[in-house]
Amino acid sequence: MSRHPPAGGARKPAAGIFLCVLMAGCSPEAPVSAPTVADAGSAAPTGSAATPSRGKATDAATPADYQALETALRNRVPQPVAAGPKLTREELRQQAMRNPRDGRAWALLAYAEFEAEAYAESAAAFEKAVAVSAKIAADPGVLCDWADAAGMAQGGALKGRPRELISRALAQRPNHPKALEMAGSAAYEQREYSMAAEYWRQLLPQIAPRSEQHRALQAAIARAEKLSASPGAAR
Repeated sequence: MSRHPPAGGARKPAAGIFLCVLMAGCSPEAPVSAPTVADAGSAAPTGSAATPSRGKATDAATPADYQALETALRNRVPQPVAAGPKLTREELRQQAMRNPRDGRAWALLAYAEFEAEAYAESAAAFEKAVAVSAKIAADPGVLCDWADAAGMAQGGALKGRPRELISRALAQRPNHPKALEMAGSAAYEQREYSMAAEYWRQLLPQIAPRSEQHRALQAAIARAEKLSASPGAAR
């Protein structure tokens, strides 16, 4: 699914969608991937690295409960976790409500809601996670994932709050790949083609040379540069 109306398709919630947008019929792998709920640690065995305590309602989650989530947020790549009972969205909600100052609990819930395509709920959980945890707020990948959820919640557009979040992510880490991809996508959406091309040019060195993704991004940049000269392009 595409992030941009010009492509005419439904939007894809992930980085690396420039190929779908600007080259019809293609569906590349994303340069970076947001962790899924399983990647974030919701599938670990009971009592191990990523399973919140289900004991007393006042039990607070420990750092060990969220080890897989911490790794996913730090590395921004899927992490293998042991097979085991998967927490339901309702269980994750209860855990977050029992521990409202636990940003990691809210982040787990945010990814669970996103996976279930409950985008408004996902965005709300991301907002809580960032509000209560300075560590999570300082992760540009989380800000991008929040922007993705917020964009999906408003019909797939990145204007407004999503774009503000992307800008925050770039302010924290100017070369962050998903932030650059999404910044280009947001600019392209507003017909700011020259700006879109500039963001994607900054992303290009981070893509493996001679890969399909590299060729696709080069073509996307060329397309944006061509459109920047059109009468309808934003100046």
